[in-house]
Amino acid sequence: MTRTITLAIESQAECIELLSGALGGLCRLLALPAAPIEIAMVEAVNNVVEHAYHGEPGHPVWVEFEWAPNRLSLRVRDRGQPMAPGRLEAAPALADPDPAALSPRSRGLTLIKSCMDTVEYEARDGVNTLSMSRALATGESV
Repeated sequence: MTRTITLAIESQAECIELLSGALGGLCRLLALPAAPIEIAMVEAVNNVVEHAYHGEPGHPVWVEFEWAPNRLSLRVRDRGQPMAPGRLEAAPALADPDPAALSPRSRGLTLIKSCMDTVEYEARDGVNTLSMSRALATGESV
């Protein structure tokens, strides 16, 4: 069985903390390791606030959490400026990313790709969607 929850915030850095708390609670409920998933989500939403909406408050950001017996997926959606073509593909994924050693220009995407198993981006009909997923290890409950 797949279960989904969707949260919406305003495009403000202060609201990202609310999402982080919600994700932490969800991960505790599902007995999942919160740290890598939280890093990916916070970086994705921060990128929306900073780049898609250029730091301007008052715009919607939606985060959808979907969990199945073997996978947790997140989708971050916005109606801001789309990501430049090829930007996601150009960001490397590292086995053990050190945020201090990464270029500020691609640090967020590198961290996202390093924390999640799959990362995809789509801009269609005025909505930008960053989809991420992480396989759940055998024995992790949902």
